[in-house]
Amino acid sequence: MNVFIAGLTPPPNMPNMITISHVLEPIVDGVSKYGTAQGFQVPTDAHPNGVAVHVKIAPLIADLEGSCKVSGFLAHGATCFCSFCLCTSAKLEDLNLQTWTLRNGADVRNQANIWLNTTTKSGRNIQAKKTGVRWTPLHRLEYWDPVKHVVLGFMHNWLEGILKHHLRILWGIGPDKGDDRDVEDNDQVSDTDVSESASELDDLYQESIEAMSAMHSTPSMSPSVSQESSSILSATPTLENFQPNPYAFDDEESDEDLDDPDYIAAARTSFNFSKSELVAIRHCISNISLPTWVQRPPVNLGEASHGNLKAHEYLTLFSVIFPLIIPEFWYLPEPTNLQQHLISFHHLVSATNIVSSFKTSNSKADVYTYHYIQYRTSLQTLFPHNHSKPNHHYAMHNAAILKYWGPLPSLSEFPGERMNGILQKIKTNRRLSKSPITI
Repeated sequence: MNVFIAGLTPPPNMPNMITISHVLEPIVDGVSKYGTAQGFQVPTDAHPNGVAVHVKIAPLIADLEGSCKVSGFLAHGATCFCSFCLCTSAKLEDLNLQTWTLRNGADVRNQANIWLNTTTKSGRNIQAKKTGVRWTPLHRLEYWDPVKHVVLGFMHNWLEGILKHHLRILWGIGPDKGDDRDVEDNDQVSDTDVSESASELDDLYQESIEAMSAMHSTPSMSPSVSQESSSILSATPTLENFQPNPYAFDDEESDEDLDDPDYIAAARTSFNFSKSELVAIRHCISNISLPTWVQRPPVNLGEASHGNLKAHEYLTLFSVIFPLIIPEFWYLPEPTNLQQHLISFHHLVSATNIVSSFKTSNSKADVYTYHYIQYRTSLQTLFPHNHSKPNHHYAMHNAAILKYWGPLPSLSEFPGERMNGILQKIKTNRRLSKSPITI
């Protein structure tokens, strides 16, 4: 498979919606001419007169935060947080799919156009909060459906979302006491850090001198006063030449919904595995026979020393390790609270096996929905003080995505994350601003 990197977002900070839209504009410009019915004639060695080439964008695959920014939806801290339906944040615990109003592409595109044609920042903010929709350059592609062509990331939503939440928050397995210590360690500034910072400041200072020197030595290309005045006058918008500007308010810093409830630390539950149960789980991890291509989860699971688990390790734990060992100490003939935990775990594993499979069908998608609703219903009883996150709601839409796109692992974020890892290993010599030139 060939991969073409069409653009990189400017480092070092995470880009906002405006920055991503600027990056998308030239990509959409390039793709648009290939998306017509007749295609675009491209000469080849075998066909020097050209062959018709068709190129279209679909689907959009990203983590949730990036997906919202690219597709024009608000982040999941907003009231209208879902890109698939009109449920509000007040209905996170609603499990009755029949009462939900689903979004459709035509309505979303119309709402985006209203946002685009609104000429004030406050007006755009009001419109966005009302609908959860903003303009994105992808709306210029008439064939692109802003609802159906957005894929819920299987890796971030399910593996690092649903499964991680169950393991770390509900079961209480994972680094806890070491978190504060890690924060304190990170706050300590070493002599090396000071030296590197001073060196980097010297580099930046030298670059600024070079830039100022080059700017003063370069002949001025600025127009005369009369030319500048005439250009300003000609650029003044009128009813005849007015064009909506999606980037008229590039200074908007408050539209990213920073009070994201998915990033607010959840309270630990009173549920805990006994020491003997944790020993049994670790013994299972250590001694189970796994294929050579499956990475073994850390044998000291639950201790801070093993660090953060990777997405595929969550999948291995919940699809292979836990189903082997947990029934041994939770299955009891008489009804108990532990038996209810086992039933809840059964529904979670069943849903995991379906959503992570490379084969699916409409009937399996419906079975997934059944198990997932049963799982979430059990959480409301077993963990009443741990409320659902937006991630739990998004996963309710996985069945519809399975029916439309097929198996989700084939459309996961794993290839993109591997590419990110390769790019992050490129030596920058602390000169990130020059990366686009050197890559």
